[in-house]
Amino acid sequence: MFPWLDASFKQLSHRIVTNKLHHALLIQGPSGLGKASFTMQLGQLLLCKARQGDKVCGQCQSCLLNAANTHPDLHVVESDKQIGVDQIREAIKKLGSSAHMSGAKVLIIYHAHTMTESSANALLKTLEEPTANTFLLLTTDKPERILATIKSRCEKLALPVPDLDTTLAWVKTQYAAEIDINFVKLFSARPLALLAELQEEQKFTYDIFSQGLQALLQGQTNAMQLAMDWQDSADKVLKWTQYWARQQCTEQMSESVWQLSEQAIKVTQQLRNPGVNKTLVLTQLLNKLALVKAA
Repeated sequence: MFPWLDASFKQLSHRIVTNKLHHALLIQGPSGLGKASFTMQLGQLLLCKARQGDKVCGQCQSCLLNAANTHPDLHVVESDKQIGVDQIREAIKKLGSSAHMSGAKVLIIYHAHTMTESSANALLKTLEEPTANTFLLLTTDKPERILATIKSRCEKLALPVPDLDTTLAWVKTQYAAEIDINFVKLFSARPLALLAELQEEQKFTYDIFSQGLQALLQGQTNAMQLAMDWQDSADKVLKWTQYWARQQCTEQMSESVWQLSEQAIKVTQQLRNPGVNKTLVLTQLLNKLALVKAA
């Protein structure tokens, strides 16, 4: 278990032992925190026949089936876009039958906020009146998008986010190369997202971003040229711009910094539209950023 989630997992494990775990949990936290792993391990612990505190035994039939991803009483629902009503109805049907292993039944719904209204409504009755020894584990990084009727029937569990030192210490156990502390700060509450970014080929680094802004201020380049050079890494330009704006706000809040932050949010939304001129919107953002830095 990830070190920043270990205490929460042990608390839930104790509730399993004492039969005090709520049948429906809404597990919340930002993307890249480790919710999926946390939830899957909790589901596997519920199914283990010889668990030892917060550890599965790894040897019982349930553990062996879980290791092979073939446990008949562990059901997972997820979708790249939206979770449709048919997916939920099929999962509910499986939960309605007796447990194949004569133990618990577990349904995990990843990204529960992607359920359509129809699929969420189809889940309500099961949340209200689950069959015996049945557990529903829902995860989300956007709880505001989940129907109030779903929230009210679940116990809400907000997972703790790690501090900067914890994130950096863990990532260093997974990544051997040098790590820019400014890059860590950008993802400090999302260690898995940070690791994923670091493991990608870094064609556009934070150093390149910083050096480009310095060149802009010194008149060695202009905003449009930078925008053209950086358009393929527009998402990272936006993340680092927002990070820089947040840093400025901790030192002094000004109208120009606030406008820059608002502009970055606006550009983020614009870039979601197909056919948008990335060079143009990045040029406008970089011009505003340069004015803030020069102030």
